[in-house]
Amino acid sequence: MMKWLFGMCCLVVLNVVMPVYADGTGWVLFDKVQGSVRQHNFDVSYVVLKGGQAETYRWLHGRDGEADIEHLIPMFAEGVDIVRRNDRVYYLLAERPSLITRSERIKELPALLFEDPTKIRKLYDAVAGSSSMIDGRSAQLLRLSAIDETRYHYWLWVDVETGFPLRIDTLAEQDQSRQNRALETWQVTHLRITPEMPGSLAQLLTIELPDTSSAETTASASPQQHELNWLPAGFEIIPEPLHVPQLTPEVLSYWLLSDGLHQVSVFVQRSHQLPTQAYRDGAVTIFVQSDAQRDITVIGPINVDVAQRLAAAVR
Repeated sequence: MMKWLFGMCCLVVLNVVMPVYADGTGWVLFDKVQGSVRQHNFDVSYVVLKGGQAETYRWLHGRDGEADIEHLIPMFAEGVDIVRRNDRVYYLLAERPSLITRSERIKELPALLFEDPTKIRKLYDAVAGSSSMIDGRSAQLLRLSAIDETRYHYWLWVDVETGFPLRIDTLAEQDQSRQNRALETWQVTHLRITPEMPGSLAQLLTIELPDTSSAETTASASPQQHELNWLPAGFEIIPEPLHVPQLTPEVLSYWLLSDGLHQVSVFVQRSHQLPTQAYRDGAVTIFVQSDAQRDITVIGPINVDVAQRLAAAVR
């Protein structure tokens, strides 16, 4: 765990901020993006660039009447195959029991593509920008500018023909220069949209997957031993977060926060006498605050200042 944390670093790319103004055109384009990833049959390869590293995935989606199926395949050794059939998501592990959850989307895909747009409109202004070419396709820029200055911004490049997202940059504004730096880039490297669902998905619709009796998420049975007396603007505490058995003996208190788009975890554990430290994995901040009695860990797509304030709010 610590070796993983110490390996974090940031990919920094400067983008000049242009004065923009929200209008309805941006939200029309955003609705087109969400409709494209939900309705089309496709076979997509994409890369995630963060922390000076690149991770490559293959993402397949298909619809057949009421049946809705997705397969996310990591193209690196330690990845986990993920299959979603309607409202069941299967994490298929090679040498361990599969994890099954109930959801209508795969959480490892960009949440912007699936979250209720009414929630996103409360957090962002949408502005349609200029057109450019990405990998031989004509693409239109869509800026999602955070209303709250502590949030990240998003720039999407949208395929003009299909509405499919070709690139998503997660951006943080720099205090001094008022420029944006890209913390994380999600970019399509191959896109194939077809009238019929990919053949491999048709097979996944019919094969037997692990038993779904464990699909219901389980709330932690242990009472909280602490209080969290501050939340970032727009965030709420999820009352019944997914129970993680491996963490139960160690965790004294745990909160999962959500604004409908992002999720932030706050853990309290007995002290391991760690130094207070902060890391970043792309857009995700990992902040650890330690004293003689406890360690407080904050993990999520927030800036370090917000993470520090959350840790300080534990009583």
